[in-house]
Amino acid sequence: MKLGILNKKMVFYFVIFLLFTTYNFGQAELNNSILFNAKNLFPLKLQYNNKQVKKQTDKNNAVYTDLIYKTDISWDTIPVYLNARGNFRRANCYFPPLKMNIKKSFSNNTPFEGHKKLKIVLPCLLQSRANDDVLKEYLAYKIYELVSDTHFKTRLATIEYEDTRGEKSEIHPLAAFIPIEFQHSTLFEEKEAFASRKPKTYHLKAVLIEDDKIVAKRHGAQVLKRFVHPLNQAEIASITNAFFQFMIGNTDFSTAYQHNQKLIFKEGKTIPLPYDFDMSGLVNANYAVVSNIQNTELDISNVQQRMYRGFKRDETLFEEVRQLFINKRPVIYYLIESLKIYFEDKKSHKKAEDYIKSFYAILDNDSEFKSQIVNAARLK
Repeated sequence: MKLGILNKKMVFYFVIFLLFTTYNFGQAELNNSILFNAKNLFPLKLQYNNKQVKKQTDKNNAVYTDLIYKTDISWDTIPVYLNARGNFRRANCYFPPLKMNIKKSFSNNTPFEGHKKLKIVLPCLLQSRANDDVLKEYLAYKIYELVSDTHFKTRLATIEYEDTRGEKSEIHPLAAFIPIEFQHSTLFEEKEAFASRKPKTYHLKAVLIEDDKIVAKRHGAQVLKRFVHPLNQAEIASITNAFFQFMIGNTDFSTAYQHNQKLIFKEGKTIPLPYDFDMSGLVNANYAVVSNIQNTELDISNVQQRMYRGFKRDETLFEEVRQLFINKRPVIYYLIESLKIYFEDKKSHKKAEDYIKSFYAILDNDSEFKSQIVNAARLK
């Protein structure tokens, strides 16, 4: 009798445990979705020294500042840590892309709850087309979201960014009239002054990108850090990734070496997660160059020329992925049209639209599909 009562109690507590854990998991999923499920532009404000972030931050050093974000009714603030990321853009761009770290205790009950790390894509250069380039890179992320279940979630944002600029050194006024070779004589020692630069404000488009660990958690997978050859990756996922890169005219990636790619492992299969598309023909940034990964020179002269970088597979698999992209054409075209209102230069939007349509012209033509994709697939 007592054993029966004990068993009933155990069952009762086990059910409560299941309900509790299920609720918490569901709550965690809900929290992770709040930031990226919203479709509207996310207004943000940031203030930091751009030169300091670019020159003095790395994986172990970050800049502390406040991120100000717009809620439905007002503005709110959350403390964050920023550091620059990306080798090429960090070295060549005025605004380096950022990695933002948020302490869990700060993010509770905010749109950022459940996100400890976020990447931020910013315009590269100080030029009129820079914000439109960000929009085209955002378009690439959203296209991949439509063709693959495993992808990074993204959110388009506007950032009112104030560059605090810090101080700059000024030589003593008298030294300005002295020949340069004599300006450092003992007469002017310790006469260098520091003048405060006036802060400068920029209005930028930006893309927020979730962390790869969040993607893995959403799919019950784990992040892989090791080399996995594409032919050992999930077949359809690998081909879909290769088709997508060809679609946007991107050769600046390597799934094996995880260059602009992450890998997650689920149920015995390795799945690629592509990111960073600024070197693609779709974006066609002024600074974009044809990639030279692992010292492999490609037989194209500019980024708008497409080159299929996927590997040889069973042709029935190529045809399956071909039909996937063809079936997704209406929603992809709708996506492109829906972003038109955000472009500052409508010609830039038209060029992006035409570039994607030129990909579909290849898919629609059996001969072109065969020559540019199937027969162009890599053997090694």
